[in-house]
Amino acid sequence: MRQFRPLIVLPLLLAAVLVPGSASSASSGTPLTGTVGPGFTITLKNAGGATVRQLDPGAYTITVHDLADIHNFHLRGPGAVNQATSVEGTGDVTWDVTFVDGLYTYKCDVHGSMHGSFRVGPPPPPPPKLNGKVGPGKTISLKTASGGSVKGLAHGVYKVVVRDATKKDNFHLSGLGINKRTGVAFRGSKTWTVTFRAGKKYVYRSDATKKLLKTFKTA
Repeated sequence: MRQFRPLIVLPLLLAAVLVPGSASSASSGTPLTGTVGPGFTITLKNAGGATVRQLDPGAYTITVHDLADIHNFHLRGPGAVNQATSVEGTGDVTWDVTFVDGLYTYKCDVHGSMHGSFRVGPPPPPPPKLNGKVGPGKTISLKTASGGSVKGLAHGVYKVVVRDATKKDNFHLSGLGINKRTGVAFRGSKTWTVTFRAGKKYVYRSDATKKLLKTFKTA
């Protein structure tokens, strides 16, 4: 007479599937931590505790610690990223976001002085360099990195390195949105990052000698 043995294979397979943690779960994004409050501070830091300045595109998991009921943490940027905690509420919240190339900002919507930003993707190239010089003697110049005298410029951001070689004149660069100068009695070097607007006239001169004055226009 044939005997039947219990079927135990199927229950064992089911048990293996149902054991907590045995199934693979979707990987979370790179962790970041945002904090606002309790004072008038707002930060976004990476897993190593450094302030976020630049990130690679991709998925991120942001844990926000909202520690004040007078502030909020508002993150915005490309790729339809627009996440915010409430002003009145406090506590922790977690956001899963995908960052794409571009500039992102975070701020408190109530207090405009509380803000920060970071760039996703490769950093922008350094701005073009201009070399300004006043002295020795009654001379003043502004030249491109290749050594050509500036008679016109494309609009945009520039790094201006000024060498002041006299204590009788100064180098004064001015125009829409720009008013940078060395002191007349100063001798040394200064570096400025400036933005020239399109279609505007700019002047560089010495405030002590009227004939040391030159102009150029931007395109």
